[in-house]
Amino acid sequence: MKRVLTIAGSDSSGGAGLQADLKTFAAYGLYGMSVITALTAQNTTGVQDVLDTPPDFVAAQMASVFEDIRPDAVKIGMLSSPVIVEVIAENLKKYGAENIVLDPVMGATSGSSLIKSEAVEAMEEALFPLATVITPNLKEAEVLAKRPLPDKDAMVEAAREIGQAFPCAVLIKRAEGAADADDYLFHDGQGQWICGDRIPNPNTHGTGCTLSSAIAAGLALGYDLDKAVHEAKAYIDGAIRAGLDLGQGRGPLHHGYRQFPLNQ
Repeated sequence: MKRVLTIAGSDSSGGAGLQADLKTFAAYGLYGMSVITALTAQNTTGVQDVLDTPPDFVAAQMASVFEDIRPDAVKIGMLSSPVIVEVIAENLKKYGAENIVLDPVMGATSGSSLIKSEAVEAMEEALFPLATVITPNLKEAEVLAKRPLPDKDAMVEAAREIGQAFPCAVLIKRAEGAADADDYLFHDGQGQWICGDRIPNPNTHGTGCTLSSAIAAGLALGYDLDKAVHEAKAYIDGAIRAGLDLGQGRGPLHHGYRQFPLNQ
């Protein structure tokens, strides 16, 4: 069985963070493992509190995983402080990790902040050079590009700039409320739109985490990056299209995973 590691924060509501990642790995038929970078008190309405994991304990978790059950791919999510970023980068290099998908999480869908501003610069310097692909949403891409990205042309330009500045592919995810759900992938000097319909479902808590973990799952299965991204896009679109209800304590992807078959 292929193995995938998520390095991310815990979502107490179960809809995002490492809980969403582990559910996605299971849906792909993979063995999921986790390194917890932070505990959050959150639900679909927002983030109420965040407690960072001590950096030494983050390193200890990574050592436990890599020295026994080496992952075939790594998904990285919420990293709230520069010191945790540096510890993770150091250990990824130490163990020669491969197929790294970095989701530079800066805020929750509700708009709550999940990261200290200085951690963004640390990610750029320490983790972007190690990543196979980074998957910012539009707001996160604006932070990385240091300017607004008001239209698709601006998305393309920003993806190219980021992809040329760092040795990694870039997938910029379209903003909530846009007319479509087209994402833009820049890889090996070439760009392409990964098209999707805007689906009328307000329950999108955790979809960014799920998309990036699905890409990592595809890479673990041996897909090239293009196929991994296309399969992940189809997977998350299917989940949203099913209209799964977040209300009354039900998470966005708690039900119905297996009704979205993978096109393997």
